[in-house]
Amino acid sequence: MGASAKSIVIYTQPGCLFCGKVKEYLVARGVAFAERDVSEDEQAMTWLEDQGFFATPVTVIDGQAIVGFNKARLELLLGRSDKED
Repeated sequence: MGASAKSIVIYTQPGCLFCGKVKEYLVARGVAFAERDVSEDEQAMTWLEDQGFFATPVTVIDGQAIVGFNKARLELLLGRSDKED
């Protein structure tokens, strides 16, 4: 199976521009993901802090974290190389 078989979690918060960019990118490619809003989910916030992350978005794909909207890294971890912008 493709990228949709991967475990993908996005840690977000309200008002985060790049959180929206990551979600838009994944939705446009038909990739399923879970979202954790750190402003409402204390366990998610604690997990991020424990991992040394203090900003959102953090996208975790099969255990590998991406901070911010890094299209090249998303494509790499999703196993795709979309050339569209």
